[in-house]
Amino acid sequence: MKPSLRLLTAVLFAAAVCHAQQSAQALADVLAGKGILAPEERVRIREAGADDAVQLIAAILQKKGMLSSQEAAMVLPVSPAKLAPAPSVSKVDAPAVTSASRLPVVIYGTALLNSFYNTSLNNNQDVPLFAGKQGSDPSGGDKNFGMTVRQSRIGLRYTGPRVGGALLGGTVEVDMFSGNATLPNSVGFDVPRLRLAFGRADWKDFSVIAGQDWSVFAPLNPTSFSGYAIPDLAASGNLWIRTPQLRAEFRHGFSDKQKLLFQIAATDPNVGDYPGTFATVRTAGVGERGRMPGFDSRVSYSDGGLALGLSSHYGRGKNGGVIGTRTLQTAVDSWGVAGDYVVPVSKYLVFSGEAYEGRALGVFSSGLGESVGAVGTAGQHGVESRGGWLQAQVNWTRAWQTNLVYGLDSLNSRQILAGNRDKTQTYMGNLIYKVAPNVTLA
Repeated sequence: MKPSLRLLTAVLFAAAVCHAQQSAQALADVLAGKGILAPEERVRIREAGADDAVQLIAAILQKKGMLSSQEAAMVLPVSPAKLAPAPSVSKVDAPAVTSASRLPVVIYGTALLNSFYNTSLNNNQDVPLFAGKQGSDPSGGDKNFGMTVRQSRIGLRYTGPRVGGALLGGTVEVDMFSGNATLPNSVGFDVPRLRLAFGRADWKDFSVIAGQDWSVFAPLNPTSFSGYAIPDLAASGNLWIRTPQLRAEFRHGFSDKQKLLFQIAATDPNVGDYPGTFATVRTAGVGERGRMPGFDSRVSYSDGGLALGLSSHYGRGKNGGVIGTRTLQTAVDSWGVAGDYVVPVSKYLVFSGEAYEGRALGVFSSGLGESVGAVGTAGQHGVESRGGWLQAQVNWTRAWQTNLVYGLDSLNSRQILAGNRDKTQTYMGNLIYKVAPNVTLA
């Protein structure tokens, strides 16, 4: 039997099992684990519903050259072109490494080794967010070399039964980016950090998600393996956060390719006024003192590879402080508006990026920690910022990819402390080579 026919047989068998379970998610997870499906393709399969999921998988396999048109015709009742998957977009994780057990749980993860050389002082040696002036470190640490694996991650994904017509599922994911033990040889004793922890219920056109997940406000990230634990261009125009939330999603399909998505979430109201020292307790910050959740929303339209989105954020906080002998409190309105886009010019060139404006967006990595100023200063109601990033992704072949990115975060200089930086910009380029489905060099 030809390899393509063996693969088709496996697809049909797994599809039959998935139909019995009223889901093709298990098949999609297996193919994603082998590097055959990209993460965004797996999401499209999940959103397709039970009726179209198997046909979508077959269309994807045909486009990748793993099924001939005659073999795909055995599964597809419609033209494969109508179900063709979207090209790779900017927010891409490394292929998952999966291992199935008797329980409906998939184990996935990425072992990632990073080596780096820095030519100037920065805030974080292996994932720099902003740089200092050369020669500003008297110890000579402004030029340094190192290696780390602390951006490696591991996760568990659960796919459960259908209850009330909804497919139940959930994800828990950690990486090793939480720091090191205070020991002389603790350079490799990395501490786990919670990334994702949520459950979800998915109907055909509606989903409910509860737990810690990516924010729907400004959701895209540049493509990079150097910034894998913290997305590259954070603090330089790339807003991001994984935050506790209760989210609802509404989907509407105008056709097989044209989709409309609306998301709204009640979120943790933190504005980014983090404590300066390590603590095991959580005290109320500016956002929590507002006594209400934050709210994020996004509406997006996709047509094949084209995707356009508009998102917003709002949170109400309360700032407090002492001036002389007086104790004062002022209102803080954290807000933001962002546009995001993915525009495939051809199968070889894809543009993507975001642009935003807002106030008190420190929790999203805008403002370099100056999210809210002290009471009595110009930034007491929140520091205004604006910026964004642009990426040009060139897919030379299926194995070779280049990404060129520019990002900018600009603050209102009148609302920050004198002498502090009011602008951060980053230029980034990378070359990614996919050696094998589960092995990548960058």
